[in-house]
Amino acid sequence: MVDGVPLPPAALRLVLLAAFAIAGCGGDDRERPAPSRAPSRAPPQTQTVASGLEVPWDLAFLPDGRALITERPGRVRLLSARGRLRAEPLAEMEVEDAGEGGLLGVVVDPDFERNGFVYLYRTTSGGNEVARYRMSGDRLEEQAVVLDGIRAGVIHDGGRMRFGPDGKLYVTSGEAGQDDLAQERGSLNGKILRLSPGQFRRSGGRPEIFSRGHRNPQGLDWQPGTGRLVSDEHGADGDDEINFLRRGANYGWPLVHGDEGGAGLVQPEAVYPESIAPSGATFVRKGGSAWTGDYLIGSLVGEQLRRLSIDRSGRITRNEALFEGDFGRLRTVVEAPDGSLMLLTSNRDGRGSPNDGDDRILRVVPPTG
Repeated sequence: MVDGVPLPPAALRLVLLAAFAIAGCGGDDRERPAPSRAPSRAPPQTQTVASGLEVPWDLAFLPDGRALITERPGRVRLLSARGRLRAEPLAEMEVEDAGEGGLLGVVVDPDFERNGFVYLYRTTSGGNEVARYRMSGDRLEEQAVVLDGIRAGVIHDGGRMRFGPDGKLYVTSGEAGQDDLAQERGSLNGKILRLSPGQFRRSGGRPEIFSRGHRNPQGLDWQPGTGRLVSDEHGADGDDEINFLRRGANYGWPLVHGDEGGAGLVQPEAVYPESIAPSGATFVRKGGSAWTGDYLIGSLVGEQLRRLSIDRSGRITRNEALFEGDFGRLRTVVEAPDGSLMLLTSNRDGRGSPNDGDDRILRVVPPTG
C-alpha cells in the first residue's frame, strides 16, 4: 500500500520501485491518529447485495433508485431499490464476448424521466458500438445505434461511458491490441470520444475525438469542485496510469513518455510500475464520510479498491489500496444515491478464481469522516 505518495512519470519509476518495497512509505500519521489522541475510525461496512451474476461489467442507477447491471455475455439485469436482483433480464442481445468484449458499459440519460433513454456499449461481429434503448415498464427496447466504427479486439475494447458536466456523452475506446490505432487520427480506437446530445438522442454521427494516445482507458469521472476529468488506464506489463484529461491532448501510447522522446505528450499524473489493472472509477460526492472527495478505482489484477486523494491543485496526496485480496477482481465502483458504494466483482471472467456466490454486487458504506 502506498499512502500519501503520488507516483511521478517515467523518469522516476525506478526510484519508485524501491520506494514501494518500504512498508508504510510516505504515510501521513496525521491521517491515522493514535488511540490516545482520538478514537479509532470504524472500518467500512460491506455486504453482499446480490450473487450468482455472470461477469457483471457496469452498473447505472435510475432516478427511482433501481439500478441496471450489464453482464458481459449480453444481458441487462435490474436491481430493485431495496437491493433485490430480478431473475429475468430486462434485455438480452447477441454480442461477441470472446476475450474482453461483450456487453460492457451502461449509462442512463440525464433526462431519463422525460425520455426513458439508456445507452449500452457492446461488442458485435462488426466492431464496438453504442446503442440507444428506451425503457418501457420492465423492458428495454432498442431504438438506434448512435456510435459505431470502433474496432473490436480480443483485448482492449474500452467500453466505459459517462455523462460530463457539459451534458455530453464521453466514451472510452481501447486500441483493440493494435498499438498504432491510438495515434491514428482517422481511427476511433485508443481515444476518449465525445458525443453531443443531438448525436446520442437522435441519429448519431461521428464523435469528437476528445483525446488520443490511450491504450485501454477504463475509468473516468470529474472531480467535484474543480471539474477536472480524471481517468485511469492499463499500461503494458505494469505502468498503469492515472491521467488528467484535456481536450485535444495526446497521452502518448504507444509512443514513449518522458525524456526519452515524449515531446508534446502529456505525462501521467501517477504510474503503477507493477500492474493493478485499474478499471471503473468514481469520485465520492456524498458528504460526511472519510472518503468524500476521493477518487476510487476498481482493480482487477490488484484485487483491490484503490483510493486516491487529489487536492485542488492536482497533487495526489493519498494513493492506497483498500480490501486488497478480500473480494478478488473488482470491475467497477459506482456511488449509490444514498452515498454507499456498489462494487462489481469479476471473478468469472476466465482470469479470476471464483468463490461460491461469484460474481457479486457488494455494497460498501464508507467510514464516517
